[in-house]
Amino acid sequence: MLDSTEYAMAWGVYLLGVAGALAVWWRLTRPLPLAPLRHLLRVMVAAPLLIPAPVAAGMDPWAPALFVLLWDATLVEAGDPARSLPYLIYALVLGLLVVLADYLWQRWQRKPTETG
Repeated sequence: MLDSTEYAMAWGVYLLGVAGALAVWWRLTRPLPLAPLRHLLRVMVAAPLLIPAPVAAGMDPWAPALFVLLWDATLVEAGDPARSLPYLIYALVLGLLVVLADYLWQRWQRKPTETG
């Protein structure tokens, strides 16, 4: 088991790696012409990587929900892959709501030009 300092350092290193991966993903999706599609793809990659889930039921340590799902899916006896799904679904739905709100805000901000 990791002590609290090692646990925080592991999360810090992981988040730095995710920040690098998301920066590359941001750059790869930049040329897409449709902004809502661009934002949707960014959310669908960022949400599973950033949302945490408990490593085991009733335990204190947390890990990225995507990896908890993959770990539980590979275990034959003790794994419960559905345990981290609510966290992943929550993150995706929340991200999609933010993308939808941004899209609606951008649409509302665009005022129709009056032709005279």
